[in-house]
Amino acid sequence: MSSRIGVLIVGHGSREPGSNEEFEKFVSDYSVRRPDLEVRGAYIELAAPDFKSALYEFAKSCSRIVVVPLFLFSAGHTKNDIPLVLDEASRQFPNTEFLPASAIGVHPKMLELLHLRTGDALKKSESRPEKTAVLVVGRGSSDADANSDFYKIVRLFEESNYYHFVMPTFIGITKPQLQESLEIAAKLRPERILVLPYFLFGGKLIAVASERLSSFSANYPWIRTMIAGHFGSDRIVHEILDERIRETILGTGRLPCATCEYREKLPGLTDKVGGLKALLWSVRHMETHSQAAPHAYPHPNLKKHVLVCDNIDCAHKGSGSLIARLRSEIKNSGKQKDFRVTRVSCLGRCGEGPSLVVYPDGIWYQGVQEPDAPEIVQDHLLNDKIVSRLVDSIMQ
Repeated sequence: MSSRIGVLIVGHGSREPGSNEEFEKFVSDYSVRRPDLEVRGAYIELAAPDFKSALYEFAKSCSRIVVVPLFLFSAGHTKNDIPLVLDEASRQFPNTEFLPASAIGVHPKMLELLHLRTGDALKKSESRPEKTAVLVVGRGSSDADANSDFYKIVRLFEESNYYHFVMPTFIGITKPQLQESLEIAAKLRPERILVLPYFLFGGKLIAVASERLSSFSANYPWIRTMIAGHFGSDRIVHEILDERIRETILGTGRLPCATCEYREKLPGLTDKVGGLKALLWSVRHMETHSQAAPHAYPHPNLKKHVLVCDNIDCAHKGSGSLIARLRSEIKNSGKQKDFRVTRVSCLGRCGEGPSLVVYPDGIWYQGVQEPDAPEIVQDHLLNDKIVSRLVDSIMQ
């Protein structure tokens, strides 16, 4: 028998030859990456070699096999189909050790990959992030856990960016469907919509997503659209497999809090907290509170609070991008603890928006556009100088 540890990478399988070719390329690339392992591939369904046959054949020449499900999330195939075959194989080959690895799951490196795919798609675009909507498209599953994990990774991606908005959507059996999400996105008036496929390999579903995006573009020609590339045989996915194989062999697993921003340095979130910085912040925070208790105001008061109307009329006139720009300018000034921008449903000045009010000053502004944001932050917030040209003449 082979002295190397065997690794059987299990893919779903497709009726599309191109998708299967991508999977086989992935297995080949990973085999080159890891010459210390004996790497093979197999499919759950729709393509050969099938998982059971490939596993049994592998067991004849290898005494220790790590089975790696190359699936984005854990669902029916990883929870039921693979364990059933492994249980039967362990009885057929009692001298072979079968080690099941975890699916890719919600992993910090997948967040990094989303950033890279989005950046590649938008690097030649003239649209600013705050004017761009991103629709992350998943296959969809009948397994609620898999769908919730997809929502989690999309939410982490949104938290780590400054896009106009980010939406999770599906192309398979789960709602909301892509066509419906595109219609909803159009009402929020982005300049550009980027569809970001959350798929390992190409195939029919990505083709369907492209067709639906083309149909949407024909109906909404004023909104620019584009679609990013899927993941494929990417170095980052290879690194995740390295980790899954290592933790399987060592008998260690990732904690449920593995993607907690207080433990991992998540891409795009490290300026907030992450890793050691977060741990030190938590220790300091707890110590500060324990020393100061009891105290009436545990955190410094804001110097100024900006309320921006984001109701239908103001949203139509650009309040969403105004809010994003105000927050960005405040962040660039380093005064996030002194000033806060809050989105409110209505300020009662319909028809004169976008409207905003600065407290505790009680100054109301009307007809404020995104390019006005730097002036409001620099003059009013930082230097207490009213931007007179924008003051509401009725309510000053």
